[in-house]
Amino acid sequence: MEEYFPINTLYIEVTHACNQSCIHCYLDCGPHRPIEEMSTEQVLTCIRYFKEQGGRYIIITGGEPIIRKDIFIILDYIEELAIPFTFASNGLAMTNERLTKLSGYKFLELYFTSILGVNATNHRFITTKDSYNKSLNAISFFSEKGISVYVQVTLANDYLDDMEQIADNLITYQNCTIKFTPISSFGIKNEPSEGINQKLLVKGDRINHFMKLLDKIQKKYPDRIENSNFQSLAQIKQERTAYENTKLHSLSYGFIAIRPNGDISFSVEMNNPYTFGKAYDSLKVPIDEVLLSYIDELRTVESIIFNETAKVFVEWDAEIDKYLAERR
Repeated sequence: MEEYFPINTLYIEVTHACNQSCIHCYLDCGPHRPIEEMSTEQVLTCIRYFKEQGGRYIIITGGEPIIRKDIFIILDYIEELAIPFTFASNGLAMTNERLTKLSGYKFLELYFTSILGVNATNHRFITTKDSYNKSLNAISFFSEKGISVYVQVTLANDYLDDMEQIADNLITYQNCTIKFTPISSFGIKNEPSEGINQKLLVKGDRINHFMKLLDKIQKKYPDRIENSNFQSLAQIKQERTAYENTKLHSLSYGFIAIRPNGDISFSVEMNNPYTFGKAYDSLKVPIDEVLLSYIDELRTVESIIFNETAKVFVEWDAEIDKYLAERR
């Protein structure tokens, strides 16, 4: 009898179209982006397959999901199937009507959004749009409704020293968790703005500076500030002991991502070269030689990173995808 990968969490990128054009965006989303995305029926089929195989949680993201004309058809179906979900948005197109509609879903567990600076001017420099106040309005709206909000603060190099002030501003919203994420070296745009992107990057000793600032803020606001996506190798090794000898290795938690065109991936980073079919054809991923070969590749790449890196802190998932892409 064929054995299939157990999918507990489904991360669906419903589009790479976006109403912002962030100058660092590793997906290179924006109004200019050619739209290659699943139809409404294909998205609903993926969700139905997920429910049928025992799926527990969905994350809806993009691009900017709210600009899909059928987004509430998709969310209505998730609600109908009683699947808890997260909805991610930059807030720019969030009207009161849309906020009210979103907050009315019984199975909406988390609203995810981004802030990219301590004020509207700094935020706009990165996003190229006036979305700062709209982002804060959405955060306030959901907080007042008692719905959990997760704010990812994506930081350019020049903005690191604003971290505490940003935390002070956001911590006033109830039910709000904050994660600081420095703009790092993976996936930045390669065309005209490359020079600007290099200036945005947080590298070398600045990562150490960032981690010291983060530690200070976490002590100031315990339980409200998430750990960074950067970790020491010692931390990674400690976490890895929970799965390193399991058959499915780091895939054991049952997470799968679906790209806008329906490609199945085990990574949320765009540099991962491995895909496992189209999700609207089937979400049954067999535990076969193809998958096991991919897991062996992950183990090999992890060993390379452990043996070669001299960095004090590592952006683990991004490093893995970079090595996988280079080996292809």
